[in-house]
Amino acid sequence: MARSTASGTISERASRGAALTVPRVGDLRPYILLIVLTIVLLMLAYTARPTVVIDLGSTRDMAFLRDFNGREIDASGASEQFAWPAGERELAIPGRRDGVWIATFEASPDQPDRALRQVAIAVDGIRVEMPRLSERTLVAKLTPDLLEAETVTIQMVSPLVGDPEPPTDLVGTLTIAPARTYRWSQGESQIVMPGLGRGAWTAHIRLIAAHPNQQPVEAKLLVNGVPMVAIPDRGEERMIHLHIPASLMGNGDLELALQANVYNDPRELGVLISRVVVAPAAGTGVIRSAVPPWATTFSMLTMVLGVYGALSMLRVGETTRVMARASLHRWGDLGPLIGALLVALVGAWALMVYRFPTSFFLPRLAGLAIWSIVLALALIPLTNWFFAAIGAIEPREHEERGRFTPAPLTSALLLIFFVSYWFKAGGMLYPYFVAVDVQWHMERARWILEGQLPLLYGLNSPLNESTMPTAEWGENRPIIPYSPYFHIFAAPLSLLPWPMPLSINMLSALADSTRIIMIGLLGWRFGLSARNVVFAAAMYAVMPVAFLLHAWGNVPTTFGLWMTLMATTFLVCAWERIHERGPMVIFSLMLTVTFLIYTVTAVFMGVFLVLLTLMLLAAAPKGAEWAALRTRIKPIWQATGVAILVVIVVYYGQYILPIIERSVPYFATVFTQGASSVGVERAPFHLYMWAFFQAFDYRIWPGRYLFYGLAFPLLFTIPGFLHLWKRPLAGVFLAAWFSVSIVFMLAGYRISMVDKQLFYILPIIAICWAVYAGRYWQRGRWAQIMIVTIYLVSAVAALDQWFFRIAISPLS
Repeated sequence: MARSTASGTISERASRGAALTVPRVGDLRPYILLIVLTIVLLMLAYTARPTVVIDLGSTRDMAFLRDFNGREIDASGASEQFAWPAGERELAIPGRRDGVWIATFEASPDQPDRALRQVAIAVDGIRVEMPRLSERTLVAKLTPDLLEAETVTIQMVSPLVGDPEPPTDLVGTLTIAPARTYRWSQGESQIVMPGLGRGAWTAHIRLIAAHPNQQPVEAKLLVNGVPMVAIPDRGEERMIHLHIPASLMGNGDLELALQANVYNDPRELGVLISRVVVAPAAGTGVIRSAVPPWATTFSMLTMVLGVYGALSMLRVGETTRVMARASLHRWGDLGPLIGALLVALVGAWALMVYRFPTSFFLPRLAGLAIWSIVLALALIPLTNWFFAAIGAIEPREHEERGRFTPAPLTSALLLIFFVSYWFKAGGMLYPYFVAVDVQWHMERARWILEGQLPLLYGLNSPLNESTMPTAEWGENRPIIPYSPYFHIFAAPLSLLPWPMPLSINMLSALADSTRIIMIGLLGWRFGLSARNVVFAAAMYAVMPVAFLLHAWGNVPTTFGLWMTLMATTFLVCAWERIHERGPMVIFSLMLTVTFLIYTVTAVFMGVFLVLLTLMLLAAAPKGAEWAALRTRIKPIWQATGVAILVVIVVYYGQYILPIIERSVPYFATVFTQGASSVGVERAPFHLYMWAFFQAFDYRIWPGRYLFYGLAFPLLFTIPGFLHLWKRPLAGVFLAAWFSVSIVFMLAGYRISMVDKQLFYILPIIAICWAVYAGRYWQRGRWAQIMIVTIYLVSAVAALDQWFFRIAISPLS
């Protein structure tokens, strides 16, 4: 199990004497420097005084509002009516329209009530928000970007992507009109703008103060707790203007509070508000406005110093020693300071140019920075111990360094971990980030708390069929159990004092980023040098595809893949001791959780173990070292057998008979007669495979909505695998691992796999890439420039994809 230290790993004694050393906590100079520079940058940022416009009822109003009712939309101008053409699912209407429009679809007279529940609306292929649905009408919101063309095509599509198209003749007429979006306040509601800035401001509020029952509203407007305006009742929209003196903006935060009598419908309706505009007032001096708000200053300093502290703990200078480039050592020691300064510069720029939502974002990032310190304190000793256990760090060196001092290899891996984690978790903390399916999954987790676990646990669980669209599986779907155990594990998150989606997003980012450490462990055990281990981990961190599951909100898939990697990594690292009771019990427990948390990845793991066994048997004649691997088959299957028995007893046993009766005949038909035999239309095989090649690019192709960004590492994957195949342990594991992906890629032509098999092999693609990346790195400066360029291209594409996905989050 132990190995000699690779050439890229340098001991503590050899690393002593560097010209620059990372400052200890007791050295206050870098902290003072960062504090002063951060305050100066904040003062520069606050010389800008922005105008803030909030359209209530729009998708981006939520960060500003407290205790308001939901978004609403209605017509605010003359309407146009169009007859829907008989037998058609689309209608072309004139475009070139400004502003937001409301589209009202009325069911055909011959259609029953609720017929429009079979319909979603798209404009030129882009699905739109549908705020209201009644017995006979459906209301859709058309944004300006959808109405720019000369002619616009309104389409009826299926509510669930991939399902069959809805019937024709459901819609009788379409009426469109200019729209007004708004919200109703409640008895007490607030519009908050933390960190707006000091000095005098003006506020302009468009509202209606009237109730349907004609009772007095008696609305009042307060600014930072001080009553400013008594709003007279009036049943028509008007604009309220007020001046906010600098004396009320002492802390730089603004709160506009509305108090009103309420009308119950049964919601509490106070005042209807459609727009708020806050602009700087004349006469505020530059000095007064440049003093940053205290809360913003605290958040910014916490973020900057937290980043500096975390990077200092990682001893970033040690990372450069893994790459064996002495010229980088000096800059590596300055890494924490440079990183913290970059954070301060970007934060100040964002406050100057995008005061909002940056002011909402900063406290969250400050919390992430504090958490990163705690995380570093936990991960440094843990990672050191892991790599010492497999021989990547000499035991004496590990003892000499101390518990909280990382070795060069672990320093490099943890640096990659934290940068990856900060981008992923930071993106998820953005006020307008919504992972597509997370809310859906957390709603099912709440069902468990509401006593509906028997419904999710049984044969008729709504989880089974709700994730199997008819267009992908046909009308007579097979029985495929959708394990509720992920939702069972997620249910306790409701006890935390913040929303469940935020909690699961943070756990998802953390779990995914720890795959970097597991890739490092696997790479070392497969025979990679310390430098190549870092290459493998860094490639996974910059793969654009690795950001997609977070944007999609496929959290069961994320945790299922994480468990398969954890179980596989443990098996590889504990290979020499897997026959002992302790490791065998741990492996069995890991398999049990893996099999229960998500059914698809459970199948991947099961098939992997079967193929691994076949590889071990087939490789035995290659020599004594290969034959020795075969002795681990028995303990592996003893642990696996116990796990299988447990999961059958606690969950999967109830599905055995239905699977035999329905699923086996279904799959036999699909694989022998094709998908069309069950009513599913699929593209020809060559187009199915071509779609993968398109997705490997680093940009979106016409007609496709995603890219994976895998072209560069895939070029080296097969050569890297052939090189590692010569090493017995690496050879059999990589062969079985890749075989799982090939099996399910071929199966994906017949059944819907949603490319999960591709996500499954990302760790070993990175490992195989690293073999030849390391070889090229040794060929001189031009080869090194090529390798660095590949990483930069991949990183830019990954961030481009991540920021794009954040920007198009489904806020509705």
